[in-house]
Amino acid sequence: MSVVYVHIGLPKTGTTHLQDRLWRNRDLALQSSGLLYPGNVISDHFHAAVHLQPERYLDWVDPAFAGTWPKMLGQIRAWPQISLLSHELYSTATGEQIERLMADLSFADEVHVIATVRDLARQLPSVWQENVKNQRRASFDEFVDSVAYAAGGLAHGAPVGGEPIEEEPFWEFQDYIGILERWARCVGPERVHVVTVPGRGAPAGDTLWDRFLRVMEIDPTPLRIPVPSLNSSLSAAQAEFLRGLNRRLQPDVIEWRRYERIIKGQLIGEILFEAPSGPPQGLSAKHRQWAAGQSERMVDAVRAAGYDVVGDLTDLAVSPQHVASDVPAPTDTAVLDVALDTVAAMVLAAPLPKVGPRARTRAANVLRRVKRRMIAARRSR
Repeated sequence: MSVVYVHIGLPKTGTTHLQDRLWRNRDLALQSSGLLYPGNVISDHFHAAVHLQPERYLDWVDPAFAGTWPKMLGQIRAWPQISLLSHELYSTATGEQIERLMADLSFADEVHVIATVRDLARQLPSVWQENVKNQRRASFDEFVDSVAYAAGGLAHGAPVGGEPIEEEPFWEFQDYIGILERWARCVGPERVHVVTVPGRGAPAGDTLWDRFLRVMEIDPTPLRIPVPSLNSSLSAAQAEFLRGLNRRLQPDVIEWRRYERIIKGQLIGEILFEAPSGPPQGLSAKHRQWAAGQSERMVDAVRAAGYDVVGDLTDLAVSPQHVASDVPAPTDTAVLDVALDTVAAMVLAAPLPKVGPRARTRAANVLRRVKRRMIAARRSR
């Protein structure tokens, strides 16, 4: 029987780890479990997702990859067992786009949807950091204020001074109630699978990887090729340093290509991620209270919808009480230390500048003066 699973994210729920591990183990998965992870390169899944939504991802839709989805579709059509599509950008697909995808997959006997979901207490700092890594300037508290306001409620009323809040990107990718409803209308709620991201200290055999494969009844044992554990989180002080840098490096000052290569590639990827780090900034008391109530409403909606849950819905609950991970905003001294350490690391990594003509001329003049003094000294003896 031909069954297709579409993993729609959500972003910042371990999707990159899952996709990397699936890709590295795709041959083993095909041989041992009949699981096809299609594509010729791993980025094919990205191109398939953005070409489904050309209006939404106009900057990323490259005509050179227009044939990627038809090729992947041909691979899936030819495979009589389980196939898996995976990219977090499927989470933003509209109802019309989902219907178009279902029409493309109409040859399959069944189509299922998998959503990996994580609690707000972990998602909010993670998404905020991702925004900061992409030139956003809002502080963490401003970000959570915006998210709460967009959800229809703001902890402790309006923002200080009653000033309007600039909406920060969040719910379009993280409103798992609305996202799941759109997909359920096309595949049926019984074929929607919610995989909760386990908290720290989960027992062996109950990791996100194990839960994800359990949806498809895949034995993880033969899929033994590991993936490197990459640190993709910034400490509270590192994130605040980068946010301050963003205030000086907005699009009217720096082109995206330069920001992406120097800030994202070198400063973040090669220096901050490699430096000794600490925990990210956590929720304030008022924001934790809001997140606890919002999470309860969202979990109740998932439970009422009747989706298949792999894991436990309690993984999505947020305690209204202060917890140890609620790290306060960093001090100015801590941020300055990160800034100085980062500059020092960049100096050590920078190539030596070329000696220019003026420098060579100055050096030659100094040498001439030394020679003249040496000749004068010998004559005076």
